[in-house]
Amino acid sequence: MDKEIWRKRLTYVRDQWCAYPAPEALPRTRKFWVVTGLITLAVICFCAFYILYMGGRHMAFQTNAEDFGIMDQSIWNTAHGNLLHDTICNILSDTNCVSPNGYVRFAIHFEPILFPISLLYYIWSDPRILFIIQTIIVALGAYPAYWLARLRLRNEWLAGAFALLYLIYPAQLQATTSDFHAVTLTASLLLFMLYFMYTRQTLWLFVFAILSMACKEDIPLVVMTIGLWSVILQRRWKSGFALTLLGLVWFVVATKEIMPYFSPTGHPLLIARYGGSAGSSSLVKDAFLHPLSFLHTYVFEYHHLAYIHAVLAPSGYIPRPHGGGIFYLPMLAPWVLILAIPSLAINLLSSNPQQYSGLFHYNAEVVPVIIFATIESLVVARWLTRHALSALAKRGVVLAQGSSHIGRFLPRVLTWVLLVGVIFSAVRSDYYFHGQLPFSIGFQWPQTSAHMDLAQHFMDMIPADASVSAQTKLVPHLSHRTSIYMFPYAADPQYLNNQSADKLADYVLLDVTGDIYPYFDAQAYTREAKKVLASGNYGVLAAQDGYMLLKRGLPAPHTLPTAGTGQSSDPASWLFDLPTSFCSNIYVSPQEVKNSLQVDFKQPGGEAMHLAGFEVGASSPFSRTNGYGTLTTYWRVEQASKQPLQVVTLLKGSNGQEYIASMDMPELAWCPTQIWKVGSIVRLASRTFNLQKSGIPNGLAQMSIALLPQVQTSSTIMDVQARLPLQILNAPRTVTTNQSTNTLQLMPITIVD
Repeated sequence: MDKEIWRKRLTYVRDQWCAYPAPEALPRTRKFWVVTGLITLAVICFCAFYILYMGGRHMAFQTNAEDFGIMDQSIWNTAHGNLLHDTICNILSDTNCVSPNGYVRFAIHFEPILFPISLLYYIWSDPRILFIIQTIIVALGAYPAYWLARLRLRNEWLAGAFALLYLIYPAQLQATTSDFHAVTLTASLLLFMLYFMYTRQTLWLFVFAILSMACKEDIPLVVMTIGLWSVILQRRWKSGFALTLLGLVWFVVATKEIMPYFSPTGHPLLIARYGGSAGSSSLVKDAFLHPLSFLHTYVFEYHHLAYIHAVLAPSGYIPRPHGGGIFYLPMLAPWVLILAIPSLAINLLSSNPQQYSGLFHYNAEVVPVIIFATIESLVVARWLTRHALSALAKRGVVLAQGSSHIGRFLPRVLTWVLLVGVIFSAVRSDYYFHGQLPFSIGFQWPQTSAHMDLAQHFMDMIPADASVSAQTKLVPHLSHRTSIYMFPYAADPQYLNNQSADKLADYVLLDVTGDIYPYFDAQAYTREAKKVLASGNYGVLAAQDGYMLLKRGLPAPHTLPTAGTGQSSDPASWLFDLPTSFCSNIYVSPQEVKNSLQVDFKQPGGEAMHLAGFEVGASSPFSRTNGYGTLTTYWRVEQASKQPLQVVTLLKGSNGQEYIASMDMPELAWCPTQIWKVGSIVRLASRTFNLQKSGIPNGLAQMSIALLPQVQTSSTIMDVQARLPLQILNAPRTVTTNQSTNTLQLMPITIVD
C-alpha cells in the first residue's frame, strides 16, 4: 500500500511540477490580440532604435576590426565568390594570424548561416545591413517569449511582461549592440526552438534547431541538451533522441572535421583558449579527478562568480544575509536552468577574460534559457503558494472568512510581485552595468565630427583592389576588399616572420588620435607607428588632421633631431618631417576655447606655457568600475618652446594622495610643444581614461593637471620638483593652485564604486 501511495505521489509531482505534457490550448481572445499589438509596437520601437543606433555607431567609427570588420569581410568575400575569406587578426595576442594570405572563417567558427546572409549584399552592399538583419531577428524573440509564458502562466498580461523582459534583458542588449555576430541570432532562434519543443511542433522544432546550430559550432551542445531534456521531461523519445543525435553529429563534424580541414594548423584557431587540443581533454580530466580544485578555479573564483552574477542577477535575486551568497529566481527551476550549462561552461573555461566578463556577445544563447527558467520559477512559486495555502486549510488554519478567495488571489499577487521585481532587476542592471538602454549610465548616442568625416577622403584615395593595414576603428570601413589587416599586422615585417617586403600591405592608414587596440599602452602604439615610418618601406601619400596615409614604395619621411640632442634611441620620441597639415587638428579658434582662464606655467629658460581653457568630460559622481572620462586643455602659444612638454591628469583622493588619471595626450607624441605655431591656440585632448586600476578611494577628489618635461616613467611624473611652477592670472574661483605639488586643481569630483 505504501508503495502505491508513493507511486501516485511521484506521478502527481511528475505531472504537476516537472513533466511537460502537451499544453492545453488557450483561446485567442481580444486580450491576446491587444497584448500582441503592444508587443509588436515594442518590437518596432526596439528595431528602429537599435538599427539607427548601431548604424550611427558605424558612421561615428565606433565599430571594430574585431569582430565587425572580420564578419563584414568574410560575408562580402562570400558574396563575391571567395568562401568566407578573412585576413583580419590580432597579431599581438590572438592565434589566428597564420598568414598574410588570410584564412577561411570556418577555421575559427563554424557559422554556415553566413551563406544566406551574404545574399543580402546583392541587395545593399553595405556593412550596416548586418545590423538591420541582426536587430530584426533578435527582436522577433519577443514573440516566443510571450507565447511560452502565456501557455505556462495562463495570463496574457503576465506573458506580455516576459516579452518586455526579453527585449530589455542586459545580456541580450549586450549581444545586440556588440557589433555583428552570428551567435547573437540565437537569442531569438533558441527561444523559438524552446517554444516549439514545449508545444510539440516537431517540424518547426527541427527547423529552428538547424538555424540555431548554423550560428556557431558550440550551439549543437545546447541543442543536444534540449533534446535530452525533451526525452526526460516530455517523454518524446523519437524527436528528443533525434534532436540529441543531430546535435552530436553536427558538433563532431564541425569541430573534428570541417574546422580542422580549413585551419592552416589542423586545429580550430581559437582552441588555444582552452589549452589547445590537448588542453581540452585535460580540462575534462581535471573536472573528474580534481573536482574541488576545478570548481574553485573556474566557478568560485571571484571574476567567474561575478560573471555568473552579471548574467543571472537581472532575472531577479535575493542576497542572503551576512554574505552567505545569493539566491537567483531562476534557481527555482533548476531543471530548466540546466539547459544553460554548455554555454556557461564554454565561457567559464575560456582563458579569454572577455568571455566571462558579462559583456559582449558571449551570452546570447544563455538568454533564452534564463527567460524560460524565470517563467518556470513563477509557475513554481505560484504552485508552492497554492499548496501551502491548501496545507494550512487542511490543518484547520483559517486565514479569514474569505479564505477561498485568498487562495485564488494570493498566488496571483505573488506572481505579479515577483515579475515586477524581475523587471526592476533587469532595468537596474541595465542602468548600472554597462547598460545599452537610453537612460543607462554612460550611454551616449553616437556623434560624428568633421575629423571623422575627413576619414572618407583618405579612404577614397585607396584603390579597391589594394591591400591595407589600418587601425581597428578604420578597418570596418575598408573591409570590402580581399586583403585588409588590423595594424600593425602587414605593416611591420617583424609580424610577418620577416618575409620579403612584397608581403606587406600596399597602404597603411592611421589616425594617431584614434583607438590604439590591439595595443593597451599608448607609447607602444606610438612606438610601432613611428617604427613603420622609419622603416623605409613606406612614404607619406597624404597627411592631415592626425590622419596619415602611407603607401609602400614611396620615399620615407626624414627624421628630425629631438630637442636639439639628435635622434633618441626610443622610437616613441622620434620626430618626422611630415606635412604641416598633419598637425592641423591641434589648432582651434579662440571661439572654440571652453572655460576660459589664464594660467602660466614657467619653464626653466624663462618661457611660459599659457593655459587658456579646459573641459572635463567626466560626470560626478564618477564610477571607478565603469566610469570613463576625458580632459581637454587649450593653450595659447606666444613663443616657441625649447623642449617637449607633457600634460598629466591627476586626481587628489580623499586620503590626500595623488593618483594618475591619464598621461596620454596623443597629439603631444606627434605634434610636440616645440613645433607649435606662435600666435595659435592649441587643443590637447586626452584619450578616454578610467579609474579601474588607479586604487583611488571613494569620496571627494580633486581633478588637477601638472605640466613637466616629457618623461618615460611614472615615478618621475610623481616627482613634484620636476613639475613646472604655475601662476593663476585669471580663473573661476573653483580653479585653484596647489603650490606644494605644482598642480592646477580644475574641479572636484566624487568617486564611487
